[in-house]
Amino acid sequence: MPDKSPGEEKEPSFRVTDRRRVGAEGPRETAETRPDPQSPKAEASPPEDLALPDLVRLFVAELQMRALIDMGLIANPATRLVAKDLPQARLAINCVAALIEHLSPLAPPAERDALQQMVAELRLHFVRQSGA
Repeated sequence: MPDKSPGEEKEPSFRVTDRRRVGAEGPRETAETRPDPQSPKAEASPPEDLALPDLVRLFVAELQMRALIDMGLIANPATRLVAKDLPQARLAINCVAALIEHLSPLAPPAERDALQQMVAELRLHFVRQSGA
């Protein structure tokens, strides 16, 4: 090991450069100025608008799943628990029936029959689960 004089320091073999630009060197970079790698690009095209009948079909499917969850026939995906809430299931089934009533004139006959069959099955499951 070579001898060093007291005022002499050894030159490091690497250099550290602070690129954060904090203080007098420049403005501090904030979360608003940094692009989020998870966010969609600004160039991305906006999502297509669903036609209203397709949106109603989406609501019907969501309410059907909710009715099955509230009848205790399937587990809630968020909690992974099976629990009955029959008043909520009744509301979901009635909403499905009302939406299908308005959707039926716009649907082809095969879809109309399938939707009516779905409501009938939901109502049958409800009667069985309520013990009436």
